[in-house]
Amino acid sequence: MKKAILYRISYLVEVDEEEISDHKGKEKFWKLAWGKLPEQEIVLDEQHKAEWQSTSTLYLDPLTMNCGQCARCHGWTTDREKPDPIRGLSNGATVDGELLCDECLPDHHPWAF
Repeated sequence: MKKAILYRISYLVEVDEEEISDHKGKEKFWKLAWGKLPEQEIVLDEQHKAEWQSTSTLYLDPLTMNCGQCARCHGWTTDREKPDPIRGLSNGATVDGELLCDECLPDHHPWAF
């Protein structure tokens, strides 16, 4: 019996707000990103290939969404201990009032990597 595996791969691009202030700017980056991605399928070996399934775009807004930059390394992360974590970002948590990614969390923390 065959099983299906869905791999989700996320890329994050930081841009200046004015670069995407209109549809034309957003479309520019969408086309640039798509131009760098592989063909519709990726051949893994002679018997297996990864087939494209879907694409989505999410404009991150730390003021209204559960996301932000790690206070130490500045990588984007989501607080897994708060509602609505964003899947696709690094796991993180708030410690002593600072949002930290899984790699910067104290070793004993449950979300530490």
